[in-house]
Amino acid sequence: MGKISAVLFDYDDTLAATYSPRVLAAEKAADGLLPQDLDMDRVMREWAGRPQMEIFKDLAGDEDLAKELFDRYTAEYWRLSPTHVKLFPGIREMLETLRSRGFRLGIVTSKPRLLKNDDGPFGVELELRRMDLMSTFDVIVGWEDPDEPKPAPAPILFALDKMGLAPGDAAMVGDSHIDITTAKNAGTVSIGATWGTLARDMLVETGPDHLIDSPDQLLPLLS
Repeated sequence: MGKISAVLFDYDDTLAATYSPRVLAAEKAADGLLPQDLDMDRVMREWAGRPQMEIFKDLAGDEDLAKELFDRYTAEYWRLSPTHVKLFPGIREMLETLRSRGFRLGIVTSKPRLLKNDDGPFGVELELRRMDLMSTFDVIVGWEDPDEPKPAPAPILFALDKMGLAPGDAAMVGDSHIDITTAKNAGTVSIGATWGTLARDMLVETGPDHLIDSPDQLLPLLS
């Protein structure tokens, strides 16, 4: 591995354990709008890493229905978020150590960064503020920021442009095959994080440059 000066992270199921409220919210959104026999847990696992709106578009096959599903999902997820979303063990310590060693840090997520609806603001920045992590990151890229979502390279390239860095300067850490494919498309080092992955077989099959099983394994890999 060449000299890495920045580490980009996926957020959901990489830094924070968010799957439980996400699947609960998706099931609530689908109730009465999608087929009753739809296995939402399987859908959410296999399509982890994609923007939720894109998932609903594929399931609904209709823009208006997808928007209704997304609105219902959003209301339910952000109702659950304060009590259900927590950092994985060791994440805060890992981030603090990376910062102390001079690494620049960013988040590249398919979740909204910060949007607003009739209920008020919603997005990953709200969760980061609640966990006192906003100042930890040099850049946060959400669903609404790049021209194309993961697995297109645009989200990572958007973050690197904001940081004034080239792809070879950075590593991307994520739990899903979508994250690894995005990293490969962008030309960064790809690191698979297994502690929160929902589909380990798909993550491994994508062929990340490195695979780590706990947050404390990241720094030695970068040193």
